[in-house]
Amino acid sequence: MSFDVLVKLVPILLFFSTYLLADDVMVITADRIKSNTDKSSSDVRIITADEIKSSTTNSLPELLAKESDLSVVTSGPNGSNASIFIRGTDSSHTLVVIDGIIMNDPSNPNRQFDIGKLSLNNIERIEILKGSQGLAYGSNAIGGVIVIKTKKAKRTELAGEYYADVGTFNTVNAGANLQKKINNLSLSFGGDHMESDGFSVADKRLNPQAEKDATLRDTLNLNASLSLPANYIADLNLRYMHDSADLDKGGGAGSDDPNDKQHEEELYSKLQLTKYWDAGNAETKFSYARSKHYRNLEVLPDSVHPQQSNTTTMGEMNSLTIAHTYFINEQLTQNINIDWQHEKDQTKHFNQNLSGFLYHQYELPKSIFNFGLRLDHNKIFNDHTTYKLAAGYKIGSDDLLKLSHSTGFRAPSINQLFDPTYGNLSLIPESSQSSELSFEKNFTPVVKSVTALFYTKIKNRLSYDPNTFVNRNSGTAEILGLEQSAKNDWSRVFNQSLSFTILKTRELNKGEKLARRPDFNIKNSLSYQLKDSHHLDFEQTYRGQTLDVDNSGNNVKTPAYFIMDLNYRYVLNERNDYYIKIKNILDTNYEEIYGYGTGGRAITVGAHSTF
Repeated sequence: MSFDVLVKLVPILLFFSTYLLADDVMVITADRIKSNTDKSSSDVRIITADEIKSSTTNSLPELLAKESDLSVVTSGPNGSNASIFIRGTDSSHTLVVIDGIIMNDPSNPNRQFDIGKLSLNNIERIEILKGSQGLAYGSNAIGGVIVIKTKKAKRTELAGEYYADVGTFNTVNAGANLQKKINNLSLSFGGDHMESDGFSVADKRLNPQAEKDATLRDTLNLNASLSLPANYIADLNLRYMHDSADLDKGGGAGSDDPNDKQHEEELYSKLQLTKYWDAGNAETKFSYARSKHYRNLEVLPDSVHPQQSNTTTMGEMNSLTIAHTYFINEQLTQNINIDWQHEKDQTKHFNQNLSGFLYHQYELPKSIFNFGLRLDHNKIFNDHTTYKLAAGYKIGSDDLLKLSHSTGFRAPSINQLFDPTYGNLSLIPESSQSSELSFEKNFTPVVKSVTALFYTKIKNRLSYDPNTFVNRNSGTAEILGLEQSAKNDWSRVFNQSLSFTILKTRELNKGEKLARRPDFNIKNSLSYQLKDSHHLDFEQTYRGQTLDVDNSGNNVKTPAYFIMDLNYRYVLNERNDYYIKIKNILDTNYEEIYGYGTGGRAITVGAHSTF
């Protein structure tokens, strides 16, 4: 299906979308300032705890893959490495933040975070900020930011939930979380375990004798919040993750390797003190966060692959933040942040960054204005300025037109700079310009249609020489896109959600599409509920053809595909429910990444309880 043909389909899809049910206005924090969704300059998608529960999945990549403008690609079975592309940008352009802690690994070659290792246990909500967020988050946020909030205690009685399920490939998932308030102290704890025999990372169709690649993941997290005199609150967040996975040499024929394994451990911590001023018109936050990353890649020799290696990488990040928000009056809110970050890897090479930004939100009866300026002073790259300008205009009482323009950047990682073989100290940061136009049309108090048109240009792209593999700055990319998503209540028991994204991407110096970005992506979900007990979701996904690269560096195409999933949930009572999930019910052969396996049809059966 060509891009021109898809453009012709847009009027039809837009007409259909005029009968769409809107979500209620919600409070968001992802802009690093408390606001409502209708007052934010960012395009924000909020996934609530109820949505997470009803999705019958315990995998973050599976949940995010339901969004048409997020391209999630996984190189293997559940728990394997997974990357996310927001609005056509690189996977390294997405920042992941949990409870205010940056998860991205400074020792990773692209400084990105592998979302494949995250479960949904103990997660309260997910805020997805689409488009450049360089103003609020600095480097690595050209494409967007995923902000995750874990559960907090809300009552003095012990509350919590637990789940367990089993499925295809001998996959076992189990987890539990507890919350309790004790006087002025709120506690929340969660833990989960996943293990699977998996399937071959290297596509078995190209490697008929390929062995299964197993995965294992364990996660623990603890949150504590203490109310102190004089309107102070102290918060402590701890998260530990351990995972292991069998790997192959990559995708394509001849890539299967039974002796290639990866082990990872990560520890995150954050201590924050918040002061709410007596007048109620200001708050100040002081926080310190620390993350440690450990990765070991062990390759043993065999008759087919005689090479042997054992590589260990370690990354560490420390950050200090002072944030002051001043609610000047009912119209104007001002936020000032000062951030300091220090990161290093196992070679003891390091970098540090000091940044400050000033952000304003100004609201008039019919208009909303958001604007801000940020300055980053980097030890290696000196100064970098980022800004954002946005405006919203209310048409009538409910309709809203939004326009924004923002800049962003991504600094080279420590690995890209200092690797003894492939590093390049001459690298400079990528820089981006992003513009967005969106229109929210309300036909009734509950019916809304949302359309967004966006454009991003990225200069000095970080890549590598295809012959020497030495890191370099190379070329400029342009991304033009159109997206829409909403819901439709056909009746009290039957509803539908539809979202689609059209992308046109180009790497200008090569004159070709960017890899792993489909021109067209559409998600459709039909939900049926009977007598509050039976919940049936039928999901369909169409992903257009993508460009990719094989092991020899040649351009290849991964075909378009259409898959269907079926989820059934039986609610026994307000505390207990059971579910069956069938993924890829037609057992379609498809590829997310060229040469990597996707496993085919998979069935999961499980139970969930709350107390």
